[in-house]
Amino acid sequence: MEHVLEKTVAAFNQRAYSMAAELAEEACQQAQGQDEAFWLGLNETCQGFALIMDNRLPQAEKKLVAAMEKLRHFGYRYNNFEVTSALAGVRKAVEEIHLVRERHKKTFDVTLLPQLRMAAKADD
Repeated sequence: MEHVLEKTVAAFNQRAYSMAAELAEEACQQAQGQDEAFWLGLNETCQGFALIMDNRLPQAEKKLVAAMEKLRHFGYRYNNFEVTSALAGVRKAVEEIHLVRERHKKTFDVTLLPQLRMAAKADD
């Protein structure tokens, strides 16, 4: 599953959010227990950013909030994925959506789109 996670992170970081969502969905279908909840949260993250790119901010906000609710239970890292960093990026995106929807800003600032990260591996 780590290989799929790396591919999902790479697709997300290339802003291929729909592809990343598909990868996460496939992994979610094979996962069980806590892994299933993790992949579901990651899938909702990817879907949320795809919706942002389609300028569907109300739907994006719902997906990203649902993603945060799932991923916040996984601590700092999970399966070599930096959860805390991802949550910070999702939270910032939700805040930006609020600013746009409340008309404090005209458009979503795409420079705020986060990068997902895998944890550095220690040399054995």
